Amino acid sequence: MAEKRTHVPLEQRRQELTETAVRVMARDGAWALTTRAVAKEAGVPHGTVHYAFSSKNELLREVMRLDISHLNDLAATQREREISSAQDVRHAVAEVFTAYADSVMADPDTETAYFELSLMAARDPELRALSGQSQGEYRAVVAQLLEDMAARTGLARDADVALVAEQALSGLFGAAVGWLEHRDDALFRALIDDAAEVLARRLG
Repeated sequence: MAEKRTHVPLEQRRQELTETAVRVMARDGAWALTTRAVAKEAGVPHGTVHYAFSSKNELLREVMRLDISHLNDLAATQREREISSAQDVRHAVAEVFTAYADSVMADPDTETAYFELSLMAARDPELRALSGQSQGEYRAVVAQLLEDMAARTGLARDADVALVAEQALSGLFGAAVGWLEHRDDALFRALIDDAAEVLARRLG
């Protein structure tokens, strides 16, 4: 007698398969991600993946959104803290940057996979559109967080927040790539601290 499969709500299934996709990418590389690989890793029929996601690119969109959700959670904690001075901004920014560095160092394979996915998008027009949308959302979260911090201090700033956010992300991602290549913890921390100091000065 065949074993009866337990029904899993669609949203729960999508979440599980998205997390499985990230696990496959982290272990085997972003280029190794296929719907069949996800199905095998999750222990479900291939059709289950296509029931949850209309295409591989829809799955990839959720993979990118999962990364953004982690950033949103971090940003939410900073919105709750007391910020009324430039020094408060410095501490808040340093905390955000340090949390990112900690996540990279704790799970370098996943961060590598996300960088690989971005590079793959440079050669694939459809994937490039998805990646561009994801990066836009990522930058919007950071820009909104910095705008909120700057507004709460009531201090003048010397640059557009969107530009500061772009510079911050470029610096963070560049430092992360350098660490992934050389694993120099001290240098990574020093770059993160310096970037937080510079950004805080520009915001107030």
